[in-house]
Amino acid sequence: MPAITFKVFAAIAGVLTGLGGFILASQAMTLALVDRLGPVVGLCAAAAILVSLAALSFWFVQRTSLAAKEEAHDAKSAAADMISDLPGQAVLALIRKHPLAVSAAAVTIGYTLMRDPRKALRQAQAVLLKLIQV
Repeated sequence: MPAITFKVFAAIAGVLTGLGGFILASQAMTLALVDRLGPVVGLCAAAAILVSLAALSFWFVQRTSLAAKEEAHDAKSAAADMISDLPGQAVLALIRKHPLAVSAAAVTIGYTLMRDPRKALRQAQAVLLKLIQV
C-alpha cells in the first residue's frame, strides 16, 4: 500500500472518529442538562451551546478565508508589478544582446516617423490589424 493511500485512509478514519466523538459528547451534554434543568430547558440549552459552537466554527473558517483572500490580493499586486516590469527588462535584454540591431531599428523607426508621420501611423495600424486577425 503506498504511503499516500495510507494517509488518506488515516485522515478519513480520524474524521469519522472525531465526528462520532462529537456526537457522543453532544448526547452526554444533553443528558446532563436534561437531568439538571428538565427536559425542555435542557434540550434548549444543549441546542444553544451546539449552535454557538457551529457559529464559532463558521466564523473561524470565514476568518481564515479572509486572510487567504488578503494574501491572494497581495500576490496579485506583486505579480502585476512583476509583469509591468517585463517589457522594460525585455528591451534591456534585447539591447544587451543585439546593440547594433536595436540601434539600427530605432534609427529607422525615427527616420520613418520624421519623414512621413501619417504614412508611419497607417503602417503601424496595418501591422497591428494583421496581428489581431491572426
